[in-house]
Amino acid sequence: MKRFIILCLMLLMCAPAVDARKKQKKAGTITDSVYHDNKYGFDLTIHDNWKVKISKDKENVRLLLTQKNFAIPSDYINAPNYTYTPQMILYVDTTTLGVHPFIDSLTSDDYKSTQKKEILKEFEFLNEPDQIPRRRSRMEIAGESALLWKAQARYEKEVVESASSTSGRMVHREYGGAIAAVKIGNNIILFHVMTEWEFFEPVLFEVLPMIKSLVVPQEDEG
Repeated sequence: MKRFIILCLMLLMCAPAVDARKKQKKAGTITDSVYHDNKYGFDLTIHDNWKVKISKDKENVRLLLTQKNFAIPSDYINAPNYTYTPQMILYVDTTTLGVHPFIDSLTSDDYKSTQKKEILKEFEFLNEPDQIPRRRSRMEIAGESALLWKAQARYEKEVVESASSTSGRMVHREYGGAIAAVKIGNNIILFHVMTEWEFFEPVLFEVLPMIKSLVVPQEDEG
């Protein structure tokens, strides 16, 4: 009887560990610079200048990419840590909206929803107060009509250049932000990009080929 009780206790102790391992299941895997998403089945080729963090499978954010080698603005030469490291987030969710009204919903001050609230937690640029929309352009992603939205946001930051400094200097600069959106079936796939505006176009030069490399599995006919 004692052995049975001990065995039961051991099983109970092991159960949380098993559950913990299940919760740690990743959204996908990377092989030879190609990310494969376990849930949605799509592939994405990763540029070698970008570091990748794979999210948990249950999350809408599938990937967080940060640029490895990036430029430092002249304002931050003596304090490079103040530079915003270029980032891209890959986000997937379901929606009944098309790509144009979906982007409108994200950029509207009046539109409210639980989904938008969750996205704003992840898309840092959309929380910047002084956004200046720059351009919307059509593009093709995974063989589907897609939309690329670009904007600029002014910001100011106090820069302290050394630990011995008692005060800093105010820097007035701009961030660049972009969202690429494509809808596959009921899934909206979003790529959110943010960087220092001064280097916005060079960052997009690296990012856009990754976005356009998206390969989505074809649904079986019949």
